Amino acid sequence: MKKTLVALAILLATALGVGGYLLYQDGLVPVPLVDGAGLFVPAKPEYGEDQARVEAVLPAGERTEAFIAGQSALPLVRSNPSAGWTGVLARELAISRNGRRLRCHLRPGWRLHQGGDLDASRLKAFWMPMEGKLGFQALVIDAATVEIRFGERPSDAAAWLSRWLIPGTGPFIQQESSLARFDGFIYGRAGVAEIRILTDPALLASRAWADGLASGRWAWAAFPGQVAPEDMARVRLAPYDELRMKDGSVWFLSRRMRRLRPDQEDWTRTRLFGVWKGAMDLPYDPLGM
Repeated sequence: MKKTLVALAILLATALGVGGYLLYQDGLVPVPLVDGAGLFVPAKPEYGEDQARVEAVLPAGERTEAFIAGQSALPLVRSNPSAGWTGVLARELAISRNGRRLRCHLRPGWRLHQGGDLDASRLKAFWMPMEGKLGFQALVIDAATVEIRFGERPSDAAAWLSRWLIPGTGPFIQQESSLARFDGFIYGRAGVAEIRILTDPALLASRAWADGLASGRWAWAAFPGQVAPEDMARVRLAPYDELRMKDGSVWFLSRRMRRLRPDQEDWTRTRLFGVWKGAMDLPYDPLGM
């Protein structure tokens, strides 16, 4: 009898220990977030300059599509170049020690293109069609808080969250390859009224591409790769500056575009909210206006 009681006591202690460990591992740990407001510095156009409608030329493909989509749909969190995370739509983030769940608290008052504010129920509706297929479940905790529970632990829960772009949250409204300013954006109005991203291969042909730059038509244009010497000579005289990206592509930036600062590490992450078109040609300055 005594041995039985001892065995039961040991079994109970083991069960309590295991249960306590599992509860500990399932506990949420806050993830430090940099305030995302710094990503959206308002433009400073002179009177009337904010009505500009500009065009740019980029090659067709997934990277250009991602670049356009990123102006209209924003992530909940975004990775920092120097490590760590920035909260964009998310104000707070916590991840369990075992990495099997995360909890995200949204910034209040984030207006959507389709009307109303972003809340947990809208996020749940966005994720619902993909939950079973991708092996996770989104739960509404309260109006501003959503929790994700994973069937299998992801390698990095914060990185998983950062990959989702939430439709209707950005400073521009996407209409195919055009971006129209969304006047209800939480950080104010973008500096241009419209940006048309043109991907017609004919515009990247040597003569057409050079004609666009020589006439000052493009806000920026990607180098097409092959340009006739006589066309390149005309481009060298045009009011544009060259900027080389990490992937080897080169952008020609109009000297009238203020605060157009492509992300050279990954140009698909370039933000256009604070860009505007000035009346004078000024050399490219990555740190100035």
